[in-house]
Amino acid sequence: MARFDAAELRAGAASILDGLGTPPAVAEEVAASLVRADLRGHESHGVVRLATAYGSMVDAGAIDPAATATVASRDGATVTVDGRRAFGQHTGRVAVDAGATAAAAHGVAVVGVRNGTHLGRIGEWAERAADRGLAFVAFVNSGVSTPTVTVPGSADRTLSTNPIAVGLPTFDARPFPVVLDMATSQVAHGKVTRRHVDGTTMPEEWTTTADGEGVTDATAFEEGAGSLLPLGGLTAGYKGFGLATVAELLAGVVGGSAVFGTEDPGHVNNGAVFVFVDPLAFATRDRIERLIDAFDAHVGTAEMYDAVPRPPTAGADRPLLPGEPEHRTATERRTDGIPMSDRTMAALADVADDLGVDVDG
Repeated sequence: MARFDAAELRAGAASILDGLGTPPAVAEEVAASLVRADLRGHESHGVVRLATAYGSMVDAGAIDPAATATVASRDGATVTVDGRRAFGQHTGRVAVDAGATAAAAHGVAVVGVRNGTHLGRIGEWAERAADRGLAFVAFVNSGVSTPTVTVPGSADRTLSTNPIAVGLPTFDARPFPVVLDMATSQVAHGKVTRRHVDGTTMPEEWTTTADGEGVTDATAFEEGAGSLLPLGGLTAGYKGFGLATVAELLAGVVGGSAVFGTEDPGHVNNGAVFVFVDPLAFATRDRIERLIDAFDAHVGTAEMYDAVPRPPTAGADRPLLPGEPEHRTATERRTDGIPMSDRTMAALADVADDLGVDVDG
């Protein structure tokens, strides 16, 4: 597995986006977001998307590469952003800028987002809000994309992964914001797609079939075998289903997006509600930093036991705050490069060849 400099990947991604008909400024924004995901270890939402989704969405008219998002309405602390089916990484920036501006004036702001196509890694919008000193909450639906997630007691593909994200600036307490970015299914669908591209298997706990068995072949899943389980799996999936439901409906109501049951499934077209809060309207910066320090120290008192399984993002000697694993990964990859599998690079090269663009120069 080769490693690539972030700037090198960004330039290659921008070339492919240019070949798809994206204006230079938007292409740079989208490429930067894709590489930002790769830097933070979320390759499922990185440059691989150019090979697995975006080209076909442009061909189908689900993404208009030449479009730009617009602020459709603004009334005090409430804003509506229409992505106009532009690349979602561009629309996300417009939504964060609009929300941050409104929150600066009112202390809080709510932004409804419609026609977002694929808004990318929702955690990026939490990070960008935190960079502006703002707390952030997002509920996102798929805009009735092809379903991949089942509901408790079923194995039918009924819903989408409907992510939720929360962010909080840490100011000088930590060199990273606290950011929770999660699918309401056992795992984001993009992580399955990434394993399909790389030819690797996936844990059976992610999915179920009608006989109650999991699917470990990512390619078989992409071809229709089984369904993703809601977060909590076979035993507590009602919790993930509940979270998916509120994300679906809030994004539909506030974002003006379609919800399942209102139209036939198609390509992803995210609707979202983004909430921005100025924490300094409620607490001093010093107090916020002291709270974060105290909480992190408390969590660090939990002893780590060798016999207890740990997720891949867990620290070796102490629990990590949400957002800390991404910070550590990005720090390492800025120095050592971003790892890319041969199959991913081959898929990107095929896209570039089809478009007649040069990603090496």
